Amino acid sequence: MRDMPPLVSGNIDLLRGHPSTRLLATSQIADAAAVVLNAPSLPVDSYTVIRHPLHYASEMGNRDVRGEIARWAGERYGLREEIGLERILMTSGASFGLMNVLMHCTSPVTGYTKQAFLISPAYFLAAKVFEDAGFTNKLTAISSTATSIDLPSLRRHLHHLNATTPDIPLSAGLVPISHDGAAPKRIYKYVLYCVPTYSNPTGQTWDLATRRELVQLAREFDVLLVSDDVYDFLGNEGDKCALGEDGRLLPRLVTVDREIMEEEGELEQGAGFTVSNCSFSKLLGPGLRCGWIETATSVLAEQIGHGGANISGGNSSHFVSTLIHHVVKTRAIDAIITTLRQTYTSRSGAIAAAIRAHLPAGTEICGGHGGFFMWVGLPPGYDARKIVRMAEEQGEEGGGVRVMSGDMTECPGERNRMGWGDRWVRITVSYCEEEEAVEGVRRLGAAVERWRAGPGCL
Repeated sequence: MRDMPPLVSGNIDLLRGHPSTRLLATSQIADAAAVVLNAPSLPVDSYTVIRHPLHYASEMGNRDVRGEIARWAGERYGLREEIGLERILMTSGASFGLMNVLMHCTSPVTGYTKQAFLISPAYFLAAKVFEDAGFTNKLTAISSTATSIDLPSLRRHLHHLNATTPDIPLSAGLVPISHDGAAPKRIYKYVLYCVPTYSNPTGQTWDLATRRELVQLAREFDVLLVSDDVYDFLGNEGDKCALGEDGRLLPRLVTVDREIMEEEGELEQGAGFTVSNCSFSKLLGPGLRCGWIETATSVLAEQIGHGGANISGGNSSHFVSTLIHHVVKTRAIDAIITTLRQTYTSRSGAIAAAIRAHLPAGTEICGGHGGFFMWVGLPPGYDARKIVRMAEEQGEEGGGVRVMSGDMTECPGERNRMGWGDRWVRITVSYCEEEEAVEGVRRLGAAVERWRAGPGCL
């Protein structure tokens, strides 16, 4: 058995959506820093397409970094077409990527962009990014299923909004985000945020039919689809839920979008309707704050990349991206991903077994096939809200456990509530070591028993 620290005497944290510290790419980043900064042929000119790691970056990021990420991502996805580096923009991670997309591709304050849609249960912090971007009171929840979302409901909402909300002229929509003499930006009437593969919080994956139908719907109603494609490479070993019939990873929305654009002859001038928002946080370490955006053509990548902050200060992830470039170019990143997949496969299996052993019969387990999370539903009649509180309070009696209440996954706004807190909790696979995670589930089961023994319970 591997060496590991003893179980904590206080609360076990199955809430935190972070990787274990021992899984961070510490040595690989240290090696990369030594190689990159001591290279005998570092670029000198601060105006070239490949710039010194400590110089100001170009707006889009170093050309060699973007090109290597494009090649590597194409390999991982098994793409037949090479990803053009002009479609890649370096970012400071997925959170900043999302904010920049909203800033440069939507105009909610003017009313040009009418509404934003979040898939529910939702990544609980994404809504805050939308609110910062001007979408407070303009958020609508769309429910998810095991392999899809409620597409008929989304269509009804879009029809209703088109019929009841006045159209704002493009010129008015561009006023806050453009200036005289600048080329007009491509902004959208609607925006939808999603995590199609190993979703946070459910761990579930959309099927190919859903991906294709959603892109067609986006084209019909002018919806920008922003997908967090951050867990795609973290499928459990042997699991096929995120693979197509050909054994390759399911195509992202951006790939589907580009295929349709090619069929329609739109690649030369169109912007597309998708942004693939990617990050190294889940692979190498969240403290690196480095990711990338891929778009169907160069239009949106360049529009977002040439924002004022990037023009002034250069690409914000420049230094770190040059280190990651080394890790990607040597393909050391692939060995890291293999370790992550092996670890999370073992943990998710152990956690699922612990759930079956310690939680009531009839408990539902969603996800657990890849990514960071499992979505667990207690049987009808159980009060998950009280049980979550009781589980954490056990700390005074020898140690409790923290899990995420389903309430935290609701889209803001009373009309968007779907009651996830009644029965559902999120359990994180990525943070605690296996033995500690299993003990955490046992403690959650003990809290269930304490709740059942209380007055007025089952």
